[in-house]
Amino acid sequence: MDSNTQTASSNEKTIYRFSKLNHFSFNFFSFQFLIVTAFLFYFELTYVAWGSLPIIILFLYFSASKKYSFNQKAIVTVFVLIVYFTYAYLLYGKTLNTVVLLYIIPIVLLIIIRSHKLMFILSAIIIVLVSIISYNDFFGFDYGNKKYYDQDNTNFFFYFIVLMIMVYLIVLLTARTNLVQYIIKDLKKKNVELEESRSELKKLQINKESFFAIMSHEIRTPLNAIKGISEILKNNKQSEEDQNLLELMDYSSNHLLALVNNILDFTKLNDGVFSLQFTEFNLRKTLTSLFKMNERLASEKTISYQIEIADTIPDYVYGDKNRINQIVLNLLKNAIEYTEAGSVKMVVDGVYNEDAEAQFLLQITISDTGKGIEKELGDKLFQKYASSNSSTNSVGLGLTISKGLLDLMNGSISFYSKIDQGTTFFITIPLPVVKNSTNKGDQIDSFLQDSSMKILLVDDNNINLLVLQKQLKNKLKNCELTLAHNGQEAINLHQENQYDMILMDVLMPVMDGITATKQIRNSTDRTKKNIPIIALTANVGEKEMLQCLDAGMNDFITKPFEISAILKVIAKITLD
Repeated sequence: MDSNTQTASSNEKTIYRFSKLNHFSFNFFSFQFLIVTAFLFYFELTYVAWGSLPIIILFLYFSASKKYSFNQKAIVTVFVLIVYFTYAYLLYGKTLNTVVLLYIIPIVLLIIIRSHKLMFILSAIIIVLVSIISYNDFFGFDYGNKKYYDQDNTNFFFYFIVLMIMVYLIVLLTARTNLVQYIIKDLKKKNVELEESRSELKKLQINKESFFAIMSHEIRTPLNAIKGISEILKNNKQSEEDQNLLELMDYSSNHLLALVNNILDFTKLNDGVFSLQFTEFNLRKTLTSLFKMNERLASEKTISYQIEIADTIPDYVYGDKNRINQIVLNLLKNAIEYTEAGSVKMVVDGVYNEDAEAQFLLQITISDTGKGIEKELGDKLFQKYASSNSSTNSVGLGLTISKGLLDLMNGSISFYSKIDQGTTFFITIPLPVVKNSTNKGDQIDSFLQDSSMKILLVDDNNINLLVLQKQLKNKLKNCELTLAHNGQEAINLHQENQYDMILMDVLMPVMDGITATKQIRNSTDRTKKNIPIIALTANVGEKEMLQCLDAGMNDFITKPFEISAILKVIAKITLD
């Protein structure tokens, strides 16, 4: 029997015990009133005795009925008892004032069901009733009807009533106490089960993180080589057919990388451990370049592909450039994929915040003339795994992740669609405006042309090492490159030679990049100790990134990378 079945069984037992106690309460009420009725006939209080019979019948009905809850039964019982006790007090109030003690029973009932507000209301009603009856009796109305009662039985009847009340309270409270003890024991057992489940969940979480880290690393490492070789070949003169094949290979590797990133991002968003990386960037240039990335795909489908950027948008803003690119690129690809004829258009506009001109509300509209989105799919479009049946390239995570990223940016996404007429997506993102940009584009270009740096490349993967060497040689014509295959080899070369920078892989045999960096930072030679170190890692988790920075690395680049990204980081560190 699994844990869920055991929990359900335990809950059923608890409910059964509550139900059993509730039936017992009304059975006990019935038994008590039978005794009371017998004594009432014995003392020749016939009017009250006959009046108790309907109450006994009501109690017997409640003890057998499952139609009403215990609280509902208790409230009805309270009002019936109040009427009955008031009737008894009217008949025997002058000489049998102890009958008022019976009012305690309905009050106790309300306390048990924790209906405190009703208890106070009922207490007030009882006080008013007793006061009115006593007042009228005082002026000779004789509602007490003294002749029906023998004065000598007063004390005995008083003790009898008190005894009945005490027996009722003791029995009921004992039953309730036993039930509470059972519940506490049951809760302790469930608490142990929850702790065990929590421990298992922690283990599963650790295994999940480990799996995704390994998967990411193992896929990104060969992808890095594929993208690097593709980039090197594209820079060489090729026939048109070869160039087309290289473009397809590049597109396929980018698509595979996007799928890996989507899975990792989706996991991070679900776990609540996703964080944004804010940088200063050129908004117009970024969105224009992003739009051009899909021109070839749109051209192959012979659809019109247009972009309009308003003159009012700021040049530089502060935000997570990569995540904005990811959102827009995903929507553009979807628009092209689902449009067989017609057009895809991207309009970039926005407004400045009226209260703070330093903030710009970016508005991006991406529209297509494709097949549109069915209402059933539209209702769950931003949920995980929502995708059209005709989609051949999607696992249904792109829009879910886009929505999650926009929520983190305090932005929004919505859409309007008509079947066979097209779809339009609306994105808004608030972005701080950078008025005095520190962008060093010109300096970077000059640096790339004139640099004669000595760089130590460290990677245990020979293919990635050779590809990176070739890429850097193509861009940094005058630089000198040295190769190392693990952290220990890198330390030895660094001690024997003078380098300007180290590009360090993180996961390597013999000695990993984190350990090697720590040893370099602990060096007694100040010049060698402070050499810039850039991590090249296939792990993209926040924890791994922090480990790189904590070890003393100056920056990190995730695989697979564009050579332009490495050059920008190298230039940024060198120029700073």
